[in-house]
Amino acid sequence: MTSTTAGGPLVLLAALLLALTGCASGSQDSPGPSPTGLPAASATAVPDLADSVTNGLDEVDAATALSQALAALESSAGYRVSGSPSAGAPLDLTFSTGEAAGSDQAGAVGRGARGTLTQDGSTFEVLAVDGAVYVRGNLDWLADQVAESARRTLGDKWLLLPEDSAQSLSAITDPGAFATAVLTPTGTVQSVGVSEIEDVPAVGIRYLDTDATTWLSGVGEPYPLLVERLGATATDGVLRFSDVDEPVTLTAPDADEVVVVEG
Repeated sequence: MTSTTAGGPLVLLAALLLALTGCASGSQDSPGPSPTGLPAASATAVPDLADSVTNGLDEVDAATALSQALAALESSAGYRVSGSPSAGAPLDLTFSTGEAAGSDQAGAVGRGARGTLTQDGSTFEVLAVDGAVYVRGNLDWLADQVAESARRTLGDKWLLLPEDSAQSLSAITDPGAFATAVLTPTGTVQSVGVSEIEDVPAVGIRYLDTDATTWLSGVGEPYPLLVERLGATATDGVLRFSDVDEPVTLTAPDADEVVVVEG
């Protein structure tokens, strides 16, 4: 097998993710509440909720709030992100920072991510452990894009991507890179006040270049709760964060379950 096309759709998924968050900012003339009206996780502006923010996040500027959220997420044991950054590209990923919850021992549980990614109707499983990235999934696609022998060779085995392909996917396989992509602005950001996200008071930060809004918990640690693009629906343009600081253990598959991509 060759390594030139195996990571193609996953690289595009990384680009779609960055397109949603823009690593950056947005540009409405005036701030406002959440641009979506999601039935389950929508932000509904309630001015009185400002009194419910107890971690001081509403007392700092927008860039500082994002910086605090990034530091909190990177200090956690891990987190889960689900949703669809673009139409037809849902993802559900659980990240591990490589530290056991409540422990100072790094590397004990593996650093990376596991979960599913979909693009153009093809769903793939992804497993990244300490820099190694494995994928498995749609055998018809792999046979078409990689080699006909992939259908016979892979079966339900994992495909180990070469190092260059693995590095190109860091935005969706490394917890620090993912968090940085979502929470580090490259342009102007603006607070849009306090709203309620699934019964939690949250401070909204709008990225003015992309009109995406990130909602940060206003109680306890300032973890991100929701990222939504302007015009998002219940199924597209939304990323939800959950299970923050929950224990996550990542284990590389056994050697007999892996097919290595030739360089």
